Amino acid sequence: MNSEDTVTYKDVQIPKRLAGIVSHMKSLEDYREELRILAGQWDLLTILGQISGTGTNMTTTREGFKILTSELLSQLGTENLKKVTQEIGSKAQVAVDIVIRNLFERTADIGFLATDNDIRKFILESERLANLTQDECDEQEINKTELRQCLNSMVIERFNEYTQKYSVYFDIILLDTKGNVLAQMDQTSKVTKSDDDLIYEALNTDQEYVEVFRETDLLPDRGDSLIYAYRVTETNSSKSRKLGVLCLCFRFENEMEGIFKNLASTHDWSVISLLDKNGCVMASSNAHQIPVGINMEMVLCEQYGIVRFSGRLYLAKTCATKGYQGFYGLGWYGHVMIPIEHAFDASASTGSIDKQILHAVMEDPKLFSKELRDIPIQADRIQSELERTVWNGNITGNDPKSKILLWNISDAGAKTKKVFEDSIGNLHETVVASVMNNVWFWAALSVDIMDRNLYERANDCRWWALTSDFRSILAQEHVTKEDSGKMSAVLQYINNLYTVYTNLFVYDRYGVIQAVSNEVESHLIGSKLSEPWVRETLALRDTQSYSVSYFEKTALYNARHTYIYGASITNSDSHEVVGGIGIVFDSEPQFEEMLQDSLPRNEKGEVFEGCFGVFTDRNRVVLSSTLPELKTGDVLEVPSGMFAMANGEGKSEIINFENAYYAVGAHASSGYREYKTCDNYNNDVIGFVFVPLAQITEAPQDSVRKRDITIDVRAASKAEDSIEVATFFIGSKWLGIKTEYVLEAVKPDGITFIPGACQFVKGQIIYDNVPTVVLDIRPILQEKQRDVSKDSQIIIIKAGKVKMGLLVDGLGEIPEIPVRRVEEPDHIIEDTRYTDCIVKPDINSSNQEMLVVLHPDGLLDCIKDMI
Repeated sequence: MNSEDTVTYKDVQIPKRLAGIVSHMKSLEDYREELRILAGQWDLLTILGQISGTGTNMTTTREGFKILTSELLSQLGTENLKKVTQEIGSKAQVAVDIVIRNLFERTADIGFLATDNDIRKFILESERLANLTQDECDEQEINKTELRQCLNSMVIERFNEYTQKYSVYFDIILLDTKGNVLAQMDQTSKVTKSDDDLIYEALNTDQEYVEVFRETDLLPDRGDSLIYAYRVTETNSSKSRKLGVLCLCFRFENEMEGIFKNLASTHDWSVISLLDKNGCVMASSNAHQIPVGINMEMVLCEQYGIVRFSGRLYLAKTCATKGYQGFYGLGWYGHVMIPIEHAFDASASTGSIDKQILHAVMEDPKLFSKELRDIPIQADRIQSELERTVWNGNITGNDPKSKILLWNISDAGAKTKKVFEDSIGNLHETVVASVMNNVWFWAALSVDIMDRNLYERANDCRWWALTSDFRSILAQEHVTKEDSGKMSAVLQYINNLYTVYTNLFVYDRYGVIQAVSNEVESHLIGSKLSEPWVRETLALRDTQSYSVSYFEKTALYNARHTYIYGASITNSDSHEVVGGIGIVFDSEPQFEEMLQDSLPRNEKGEVFEGCFGVFTDRNRVVLSSTLPELKTGDVLEVPSGMFAMANGEGKSEIINFENAYYAVGAHASSGYREYKTCDNYNNDVIGFVFVPLAQITEAPQDSVRKRDITIDVRAASKAEDSIEVATFFIGSKWLGIKTEYVLEAVKPDGITFIPGACQFVKGQIIYDNVPTVVLDIRPILQEKQRDVSKDSQIIIIKAGKVKMGLLVDGLGEIPEIPVRRVEEPDHIIEDTRYTDCIVKPDINSSNQEMLVVLHPDGLLDCIKDMI
């Protein structure tokens, strides 16, 4: 790290971006404290080494671990910060985007409802009634008051019918061009006139709607209200006379409560809010902590910010909407803040993670930086060199006190290395667990978006079925070509407003199509439908019921899979079913866009490489997928439990998919508002999000034993003879060679393969400027072959005048052993040419394994025999 980009934190160099944050990372603080204590031990051991005269200088090793400590804590802090900022950034983005998706539908609603013929007729009749003189009323036997009440009741019934379907609205207000209230669904309202500029804007705008969020005299005492307004004209012509203004009042607080509830999780300290274009809080997931109406400091351009609010520090992120189909609303922002002291609390546990999976994750670059993955390698290298130095010091030294010092140095190195391994291992587990939690969130988001979208489809078909022209024309005995054209024109107008459909069609009581919205599909007029959903639709008897086809291929969608939503059309007088309406949902691009919007993204807004989403039914059949290889109609092969969840439940697992490990989140749909919750429609969809963790690699080679056996290093009693043995490990075997035959241990670098050599010869190295054979005696020991690893060492031994290298997996202790514990091998086994002796365990030792001591001469003879 560049010194200009770092600061000193408790004697450790860390990046400046972590200043003021790292102290709140408890796990990192714990590791820093452990390493501080070990650093003190290193200082002491370095001084003792200099005093002892062993020639062991620990200064380089101590400095190596010190530098690595700074690198470790910096990387741990960076990864922890990255994890948290991605989580709050994702929530901020979703909070605003899911609102914008909803409000996009509202812009189409106001445009269509403002052209409703029943509303037009009401205004025209009201005008006519107002213009009647008393004489004219008497002559026509009209009671103005009663007729006005009758007209008002009819239009209020129409408004109620609308909001029963589009339950996102709490009120509908109709005004004349001067702001006088003609009708209002809320019969308790005392408002009779409005002077709000909204009236003028709606009458004169060249846009397709007017959208405001503020206080208004239309809704006194309600505070800020979200209203969609548009003018009502006598006909659909742009030059038609203006009759009045229609206002749809959106249930904003209610909608935000549902969004916040879905985004929050148990024990979640973050506070989610929606801000207006000036940064003022419009809605908050915790109004006690972040009240509505106050201005917040926004964090738009940076990945995160540290902001002070009400005497407390927060990590914060603000996101502008990405928009939906070109709609961006009023310039709102999603904003998430989390108290800095709780930002790095441990994630909820997802249970233990398989070691093989964790190993693959640690070796794969997808989740972690190269700098972090290099730290264990550097720690291994330092520790390996340290162990070799200590081991060699014990080979050449004779002072028991020096031996104890050397092994204490080695122990300090092992403890330091273990802290590195534990901290990075725990980070891997924490991040993977976090991914597991997050992937469940993204899967839940995918089916939430779907349910919200299809809620609108169920509303659309039912409302459009109440179109007056459809009801009157289909009630006739015959539908003329002119009638068909009139209905097709209405359908086309609707389809231009609601672009998620490829076609809308109306059919009569016999299932014969009489009108379509898509001119390309005009050949369908006159054809008879025979699908089961047609019969189901024609059997519906009330205006709240609707039908949905199975998700299957249909000629109405060019032989592709989709849903067709339908509602019966009734005679407005007799309420007899006279036909039905069908709306063909454009499932392919719509579902894919829903899944794309549900995938995790980086700070640049790009979907993480390799992530993909899938919708399926409970029978594993794919409805949609962002993975090109996974087609609609295919079967998704994941654990069966992911298809058996109750509605509204979710889970996450790590699975093997296409030769890679994926964190997979799955969530079962649960509906939105009335849709699929209390409308008798059952169609469960499972949303999946796949996040790649690592490519599947071969299982790590069986770990070798390293210093898991301890022998008392104190010299044997002066009254008894002893031998000194240099111990080591090859695979699972604990072995030794008398120190009189050992020169030193060296790095396993530069081994040159020798063609034609016997199976025991690994190759040759240059030692003391002489080519020296390196032996690998695994076949003798019945151990599996393995490559040279980071733990490998080469022990240089001598057999007479011949020097050889012995490849081992780890160095052990070098104890002095009383002769009374030594047995000659021929007392125990036959063919003892490469076994010098066997050391019996101490009767008081917990370890009762015997130590096999090899003889270099025997190894050399064995190799000569093989040649």
